[in-house]
Amino acid sequence: MPDIRVRLRGGPQDGQELTVSADSSGKPIPRITLPARARNPEAVPPRLIYERSGKHGDGTWEFRYVGAET
Repeated sequence: MPDIRVRLRGGPQDGQELTVSADSSGKPIPRITLPARARNPEAVPPRLIYERSGKHGDGTWEFRYVGAET
């Protein structure tokens, strides 16, 4: 399956762009998680959660921040 370029909105990664995998329908996967930055290098950082929110007229997919999990 092809990779798709997406833009993140909200949360600590706001404005970042990255490439994610497409699902069987050709849309980007519905949810991505990214590690947050931890101040303590020995701590396990939480995972930032972004969910697919839609496609803009210019063809760019957007993922919105929905929270974090530990």
